[in-house]
Amino acid sequence: MTTVFALLIQDPPGKINYVENPAPPAPNDFWGQLPVLASDFTHVDGLFYFTYAVCIFFFVLILGVLAFSCVKYRRKTWDQPAASNTTHNTPLEVTWTVIPLIIVMIMFAWGFAGSMDMMTPSHDATRNTYKATASQWNWKFTYPNHPAQSFGEVWLEHNKPVQFLLESTDVLHAFSLPSMRVKRDIIPGRFQSLWFTPTELGEYHLFCAEYCGQDHSRMYAKVHVVTSAEFNQAEKPWDKWDDSTPAAAAKSGESLYKQICASCHNTSGARGMTGPPWKGLFVKGPDGKVVGRQREVRENGENKTITVDDAYIVESIRTPEKKKVLEEPYFKNNMTAMPDLDERKIKGIIEFMKSLAEAP
Repeated sequence: MTTVFALLIQDPPGKINYVENPAPPAPNDFWGQLPVLASDFTHVDGLFYFTYAVCIFFFVLILGVLAFSCVKYRRKTWDQPAASNTTHNTPLEVTWTVIPLIIVMIMFAWGFAGSMDMMTPSHDATRNTYKATASQWNWKFTYPNHPAQSFGEVWLEHNKPVQFLLESTDVLHAFSLPSMRVKRDIIPGRFQSLWFTPTELGEYHLFCAEYCGQDHSRMYAKVHVVTSAEFNQAEKPWDKWDDSTPAAAAKSGESLYKQICASCHNTSGARGMTGPPWKGLFVKGPDGKVVGRQREVRENGENKTITVDDAYIVESIRTPEKKKVLEEPYFKNNMTAMPDLDERKIKGIIEFMKSLAEAP
């Protein structure tokens, strides 16, 4: 039941619209309570709607009996005697104990069987294992038998069972895919897993369903379910990266910024986010050449003044604690290290930073 209830409550998208807010998942036609089912875990919907119907039935029954009793047995005069002096009714008490017990046991057996199914991946799923890495506040995906990684988006093959190996780099997160009817907490220092078979082509929303800090509501990703032909094409849909020119690299870097960096850094120069703004890191000199500005940092316990350059950006991405910005409040915050972010993507991010440069 944890899976079911977690699907219904999600924080709204964040107030800082650096990335396009996802549209809410389309609801099922039946009572419109759950998003459209896109996996083979049909027992989740059956259990949910059974529970829903039981709750409605007993709510109407109890409220009806209460309303009837209030009207029929209300006191009409101040000296009216009690309608009955009966203190209990054993058959009635047994009835309203046994019947709910039977219903609850049905729910338990139904939910337990479904939970065991979700926790026992099929053989085909174990042979198609992805890795999903959660961190504040983004998702990174590693593909089976492919060196590339994607951020904020993941592509799956239609009708092919898939298993996700889950890990957290910092705090408690949760992998919640409402349309696939799966949810699993991700505990730091411990691997978790889940599996499902995507049965419908389309684009679906992945949420973090455990509060993980300031920008928890922005921690969502897109799940693309595509045909086998599209998934297996020579140019993988998750590995498209254009850095043929500095402008193209900056455009690719901007896309990556929106996926993994916008939750902590802005490009407007405004203060108040978790990390320092990117605008102003580079400026244009009188000759139009883009140069880095000076910045106060602390390295090995000593305060230093450095000039921002490509090497500093690379170091800040891969080992952010080595040179911490002294400016408050950023010095108090920690950045998630990304030691395995490939050089092409880092260069794209740097080109995007430089594209923000203005004349001093």
